[in-house]
Amino acid sequence: MQLEHTDIKKAIIRSQHCQRNWDLAQEMPQEDLDLFIHAVQNCPSKQNVAFYKAHFVTNRDIIESIHKHTAGFKRPEDGVEETNSQTLANLLVIFESIDPSTKNNPNEYVNDELYNIDVSRDVQSDHSLLKRDENMAIGIAAGYLNLLASMLGYGTGCCACFDGAEVSKIVQNENPIALMMGIGFKDGTRNRREHHQTGFMFPTKTKQEIQVNVIK
Repeated sequence: MQLEHTDIKKAIIRSQHCQRNWDLAQEMPQEDLDLFIHAVQNCPSKQNVAFYKAHFVTNRDIIESIHKHTAGFKRPEDGVEETNSQTLANLLVIFESIDPSTKNNPNEYVNDELYNIDVSRDVQSDHSLLKRDENMAIGIAAGYLNLLASMLGYGTGCCACFDGAEVSKIVQNENPIALMMGIGFKDGTRNRREHHQTGFMFPTKTKQEIQVNVIK
């Protein structure tokens, strides 16, 4: 079935919305999981450098443990912190920052920054450029994943408020956690903004207009 432009536009709008509660009775098909993995492995990155590692977590015990370390939203009425229940989804994707400058053969380098760093031309600008490119690569990967999930009918929610050290212990990774994204089946009986566990209703904010200048 070919998607119409209106279908794609609707998927884009849906992908803006953070889903806070989930239908955990359903199980994500393996073919969907494989498609998500394919997306984060094959989306664009600067000069095809691998700037991140992705962890795809479906183990409920691990997801629950990670969720406990996502406090960060302060309720406006009393200042109490709420956890980010988008991380309680059927699937939790964790983007881990990795250092791409680990090779020692100059013939294998795909950009000047990696070569300069690895041959001890430790230029601060090279590190800054690599960090910029890493952030861009993770953003693109998350965008691919978010829109793809929306087109398949899933709800999504990104999370950048978490205790990185504690999450790293649970996942047993060696590098900083950059971003997490929940993907899963929406709970059709609840408002998408209602916290999965506590029932707190997260506020909504109107999307600010992005100006576009078309030059012909």
